[in-house]
Amino acid sequence: MSGITTNGADGFHVLSQILSCLLLAGWAFLAIFHLLGIFYGFYKFHRKKIPNNLKELPGISIIKPLTCADSNLYDNLKTFFNLKYPRYELLFCLQEHDSELVDMIERLRAQYPHVESQLFVGSQYTEKRQENNSDDDDDDDDQKNDNLRLVSNSKDLPSTSKRMVSRKRPSCCGTQKLSSGDALLKTGTMEIVNPKIFNMLGAYEKAQYPLFLISDSGLMMYEDTLFEMALCMTEDVGLVHQMPFTANRQGFAGTVEKVYFGTQHARMYMAINLLGVNCVTGMSCLIRKACIDQVGGLKAFGRYIAEDYYLAYEVSKQGFKLRVAPTPAQQNSGNYSIKSWTDRMIRWCKLRMRLSPLAYIEPLQESFSSAILAGLVTNYLFEWNALVVAACHVLLWFICDYIILRITQGGPLPFSKFEFAVAWLIRELSSFYIYFKAFTGPATITWRGKIYRLGSGTRVDELHSSSSSQSSTPTLVVESSSIPASSNSILPVTG
Repeated sequence: MSGITTNGADGFHVLSQILSCLLLAGWAFLAIFHLLGIFYGFYKFHRKKIPNNLKELPGISIIKPLTCADSNLYDNLKTFFNLKYPRYELLFCLQEHDSELVDMIERLRAQYPHVESQLFVGSQYTEKRQENNSDDDDDDDDQKNDNLRLVSNSKDLPSTSKRMVSRKRPSCCGTQKLSSGDALLKTGTMEIVNPKIFNMLGAYEKAQYPLFLISDSGLMMYEDTLFEMALCMTEDVGLVHQMPFTANRQGFAGTVEKVYFGTQHARMYMAINLLGVNCVTGMSCLIRKACIDQVGGLKAFGRYIAEDYYLAYEVSKQGFKLRVAPTPAQQNSGNYSIKSWTDRMIRWCKLRMRLSPLAYIEPLQESFSSAILAGLVTNYLFEWNALVVAACHVLLWFICDYIILRITQGGPLPFSKFEFAVAWLIRELSSFYIYFKAFTGPATITWRGKIYRLGSGTRVDELHSSSSSQSSTPTLVVESSSIPASSNSILPVTG
């Protein structure tokens, strides 16, 4: 009897040692993964390239989907009129008429008449035209594009509300009629239900260049960033994406956001891309238009909430590579707070849980959780002091995070080391609250003023508006992913 007990104890001891060794190996892999992100960021970020011939650079159509104005929007949009690139056009998309936004864009267009630009408002658009265009030409355009309203020039816009009359879109295959903004578009069996895709459709159809850039409204862009992205678009590359980061903004909330995107997010984003598991964020993506045209255009992705995931998947499926741009995306929205950041992170986490099972083990790769595991495992295997190991782990992690933040920033930080330490500590501790809320909370997300219930895959059903006012966002009903399980080479980071 004692022999059986001894054998059982020995078996448990062996099993414990095996499990401890596996955890130690995982901790070591995590440390290596962390260092890979730092080294790749050091290699990739802020590296300048000089082309042999500027004339060989292709033209680029920049699509800017806009929803509402904030205090930084004018300055953000102005940076896109000052890009140092030989051939590009700006395509502004407004889901519905907004006088403040229209006036803001028209002021910029008047200030920079040499920059090609078009303005799409709901089902209408305006573009810069030659003054010798006749009314007959405009009539012909209306006949060819009945869903687009043409305003000949910006001088007509003081009476914009009168000129831009809402027009019905033509019905397709017997589906329901649509009004500007709040609608559900069906083309055959294809549903255009993602409001961002719905907003960009007219601009995409009018884009004249072989490359198009989807750029979210809250971004600013350095004058040479588009140039750098275009240089990454070699013959074997189909998509170039910017890693999300933030511009220098005032207030502690801006510091926390910069610390998050420049540390935890940056090291994971860069390490994953270095290993060939592409993690694409759709806030700033330069894409070959031919790749998207081949599958029916941008509307083919309108049924997905994580459209960036599926755009990247399609480009990769066609045999093209995906590359990270040397300059991170500069998020510069005027509306930001700690609460809005945590709500956004919870939403991202919930979506990742539906798109990748790896999201469920994300808490183990955080600094404090991995420090606790490292202390317990090394104490069990080597009898090292668990508190000392954990403290050393957190200290080294803190130093590495400061290094990668400086690398991502590409210059001095806009806050002190003490402010970094406080923001870093809040970010690390709040991560457990974010995971807890995402894992245990209801299977719903709030997006653009509406609440949606998440189902399997990326399927969602609208519940109701989160505000008393009627939203103009199209109803969002996203089908489950049809991508095979073997295609896990792309991990989504959705906004």
